[in-house]
Formats: sequence, C-alpha cells, structure tokens
Amino acid sequence: MKQMCVNDSISLYRTRGSLLLRLKNPSDESGWREFYNLYGRMIFGYALHFNLSHAEAEDIVQEVVTKVFRQILSFEYSPERGRFRGWLKTVTKHAVIDFIRRRERRRNNSVEYREHAEVLLEEPECREDDIWRKEREKAMLEVALQRVYERVGECCRNVFELFVVERYSAREVGVRLDMEPNAVYACKHRMLKYIREEVELLERECEDNNES
Repeated sequence: MKQMCVNDSISLYRTRGSLLLRLKNPSDESGWREFYNLYGRMIFGYALHFNLSHAEAEDIVQEVVTKVFRQILSFEYSPERGRFRGWLKTVTKHAVIDFIRRRERRRNNSVEYREHAEVLLEEPECREDDIWRKEREKAMLEVALQRVYERVGECCRNVFELFVVERYSAREVGVRLDMEPNAVYACKHRMLKYIREEVELLERECEDNNES
C-alpha cells in the first residue's frame, strides 16, 4: 500500500528574512518566538555544561533573552565587535559566571571556597567555543526537525520516529505502518533532505548583515 508522506506542494524556501533584522522590531512577535525557540535552546544547553540544574539554566535563558531585548536596537555588526552569535555567547558566558558566583556566595562566604569556585569557572576559550558550536548545531537540528514535522504528514513523522529515532528495521516499520520497506527508505531519505534544507535556511536566517 503506497502512502504519500510528504506534501511536495509546500514550498520549503519561504522567505522569513534575517532574524537579526527582525529582532530590531520589538513588535515582531513571531521573530522573537523564533529567536527564543532557537537561541533559547543554545543558551540552555550551554548553561548545563557548567553543572547548573535545569531550573537554573532556564533562569539563565530568561536573563540573556531579556538583555538581548534591551540591547538589540543598539547592536551593529563590526569586525571589531564581532558577529551577533559571538556577542550572544559572551553575554551568556557572563550570565552563567555571575549566576554561579552569586550562588556560591549564598552557600559559603569563605574566601577559600570562592577562590575554588573561580577556578572551576576558568574554561579554556577553545573549549567554550566548542561547547557553543555543538549546542548551536544541536539547536539548529532540533528546530529544523520541528519545522519539517509541521509540514509533513503523520505517516512520515511516524516513519522518522520509528526508523531513525527508535531504530526499528524497515521491515518492522513497514508492518506497523502498512508500508513497503522501500517506501520506508524513501520517506526517510526525503525527510533527511528536508531537514538539511531547513538547517541551511536557518543558517541564512541567522546570518547577521550577511556575515557568516
């Protein structure tokens, strides 16, 4: 039984425009939702690398997003200042460090303990960049998958969950969904193609002033 899992009539490359430029309009609610959906994931994941709880990491997200909202109108790209994503990483790092310092002062006021906490916060720049890059890639993939799920049928969502995420065999997925194994493979490859395209689209949307 042949099932069409993806609606090919939906155009993938709908124009959203630069997310950074959209954020400069405080009334663009959809732009801010997209920012929170993508960058909130990055900030949250980054904060967890410093052994914060999920609730504490959420506090960091709220703090950073609030700061972005207050400062985005004055943000301008320059080679000296760097790209938006670099500025955002710096803001996030400082928010995490300040949060940990405040937390440790509440727990123990001894100088020795505070000095120990400072040592824990001294991460090599290359490691910080690697953490930020990995969280960015993870967030991009999650948002891309979310967007693809919104534009495909239930059949293909089920195929992807069973075949790719849960790692059932094509035959097992076919039996569960009343599909031929070849159709399962075809749906998987089409989904992966759409996800790659959405990641590319996200990359373009998140360019600031055409700087990659």
